[in-house]
Amino acid sequence: MSSPFFNTLFVCLGTSALATLLGLALALLTVCLRVPMHRWMSTLVLSLLLIPLYVQATAWSAGFGVQGWFRLSQVSAALSPSRAIASVVWIHAMAATPVCFLFCALGLNRAFDSRTRQSLLDFGPWVSMWTVLIPKIWPWIAASVLWSVAMTGNDMVITNLFQVPTITESVYQQVQFNELDQGSIGQAFSFAILVGAMVLLIASVLLRKVGSESSETSGPADFQAFEEEGILRWLGIVLGWGIVSMAVLIPLANLLVKAGWVATMENEQTRRRWSPWVLIDSVLQSRMFSNEILWSVQLGLYSSIIAIVLAILLVRCSTMTWAAWFTIGLSAFLLAIPGPIVNLVVLRLFDRSEPEWIGFLADRTLSGPILAQQTRCLPIVFGVLWLANQGYQRHNESLLRLDQGLPFLIRLWVHAKAMSTPIAMAFAVSFFVSFADLATYLLVQPPQVTTVAMRMFDLLHYGIKNRESGLALTIAFVGAIPTIYLVGRFRRN
Repeated sequence: MSSPFFNTLFVCLGTSALATLLGLALALLTVCLRVPMHRWMSTLVLSLLLIPLYVQATAWSAGFGVQGWFRLSQVSAALSPSRAIASVVWIHAMAATPVCFLFCALGLNRAFDSRTRQSLLDFGPWVSMWTVLIPKIWPWIAASVLWSVAMTGNDMVITNLFQVPTITESVYQQVQFNELDQGSIGQAFSFAILVGAMVLLIASVLLRKVGSESSETSGPADFQAFEEEGILRWLGIVLGWGIVSMAVLIPLANLLVKAGWVATMENEQTRRRWSPWVLIDSVLQSRMFSNEILWSVQLGLYSSIIAIVLAILLVRCSTMTWAAWFTIGLSAFLLAIPGPIVNLVVLRLFDRSEPEWIGFLADRTLSGPILAQQTRCLPIVFGVLWLANQGYQRHNESLLRLDQGLPFLIRLWVHAKAMSTPIAMAFAVSFFVSFADLATYLLVQPPQVTTVAMRMFDLLHYGIKNRESGLALTIAFVGAIPTIYLVGRFRRN
């Protein structure tokens, strides 16, 4: 069996390569070439932007696991290390594809300038796309790669299901059984530090490019020049819907089929069929998880509120250049740090008998999970609010100088009103991130507290049945609604 270091390398690089390739290809098809139904393609992919990772795992296990139409269960995959790693890479990549698509689409929308127009006139759309556009958006491509690496490397849910001993999985086992190995912990910290340093580098490049492009970019409407007719356009349609099918349609179809699948005994023979009534009943059985859903909602609300308050303070304090770069690097480090390390730190903070209120917080409240969740929620919320504040300051520079004579409360109210939409968006994203996360608080949950993520993690080890598929389908539907709303609002603006 290969070492945890090489397993981590294979999983992170494989996931980032596959997810970025699919996201970039779909972005080129929908943003540049604008193949027929490109809006449907982008909306469907982005609808799974906030879907928990365990929903993707449930969907693929429902279709390819025990009693699925292709046997790739955790048990059978774990017998072959290469198959297990391939399974982990595939599930992580399908979960990361919507985010990678978003990064690449944003980069393409900002990349159309005078150089691109000239290349279109000189060489045509295909040469211009490969020689001008893609090189121009390399920081956005690098950002999608780093996001995939960070979110794959800090998680141990999927690797635990398929028994792939990555660095994060090894640290999780060590923390769980109190057998800490300094080498594994050092590797985990080194991974987070490396990702943080790379994010700082890419962020500096992106900020310079965004500033230089803002005056030249004329908007996505210019990409009409890339539209072409003929066989290549139809091949683009097939490729685009193929990517959408892998990332969205097949997982959802797996859940729909599994939730309505029923087996009966007739004449001592097992007969399997699909029933819409069984599907409806499976979805309605999601009510059985009401306690778990309530705990998850509370954890998401409290974690997001605290993250919003802390992020506003950080944005306010990051007016100096060095403070901003330090906060960006720290945020990237927190986002990339493996979940078991966060569990270990929180356990050490709460593992004391004096004073008594610390034990009360650890055993009777959600303080431990909320504190752990800040390593995931706070970096994302800070990133959204800091970028929004930078845009607000840049676009209203002259007006802000005129407002210096107004009272502080009035200036604060004007700023808060302008930032209300980014704050609402950051809160929504933070809530779903907290709702979906498990690795950061798995070992610090108080007694009698079980979230949806924890329950699904337990159930995934025993195969997917109708009830679990119905719950995953419900979560996917609920998560898709605000995402589609935000996408529509962003397009209108």
